[in-house]
Amino acid sequence: MQIMTTRVDIAYPDTTQLSLWLRLGPCRVRLATTDDDVWVRGTYDDPTGMLPLEIRSEGGSALIAQRLDLGAGFGAVSAPVLDLAIGRGRPFALTMEVGAGDHALDLGGLPLTALTVKAGAGRYELDFSTPNTAAMSVLEIAAGAGAVGARHLANSNAAAIRVSGGVGRCVLDFGGELRRDMQARIDAGLAGIEVSVPATTPARITTKAVAAGTSVVGPLTRRGDGIYTAPGLEGRSPRLVADVTIAFGALDIRAT
Repeated sequence: MQIMTTRVDIAYPDTTQLSLWLRLGPCRVRLATTDDDVWVRGTYDDPTGMLPLEIRSEGGSALIAQRLDLGAGFGAVSAPVLDLAIGRGRPFALTMEVGAGDHALDLGGLPLTALTVKAGAGRYELDFSTPNTAAMSVLEIAAGAGAVGARHLANSNAAAIRVSGGVGRCVLDFGGELRRDMQARIDAGLAGIEVSVPATTPARITTKAVAAGTSVVGPLTRRGDGIYTAPGLEGRSPRLVADVTIAFGALDIRAT
């Protein structure tokens, strides 16, 4: 089996507005952070021979994308692997369009000003294991018929979070350090949604469930149309405000 290897080496452009796009189909992605003086560096190993990598950079934008080459013949059936080390030196916006697969991505420590994740069928796990060093304007997750998990969302330092899902399972953990007010909106169809909030985080959650069951677990208080943690009921800040709408599914709200 011959593996086609492509090197990725994208320098920092001479502009302050940076955006990185990852547009990938069947692929295993591994991300790491680096303090090197380059923006993106890594390797792409393709055992199929049919999914070459395209790398483009113009102005402050960079694109890393797979494309299908039917004339290249067919190699192994295992998925390509993309290993990237991304620099922490300058803030940037990240957009990820990822197809079917099994992906576990730790974005902790990356200086993200915005994040958009568009996920197809498969399993996707996002984690902000360490705080984002930049102020993120919006974090948006659009999930298809798959399973999506996002952990330590408070560490994302996002002012707004928007999550939309179809058929599948979505687990949202708002653990981490909440450094400013965060507004979250979650809309789901035929899905199972779990929203987890630390009991020490000031939080208010409102729900609208259409033909869906709702369970509330942990030290939470219902008051009017809201579900509150104790610090949220006391009006402390910074505060998480989450609005959840679900139809024909199941909603679990937990305080940990």
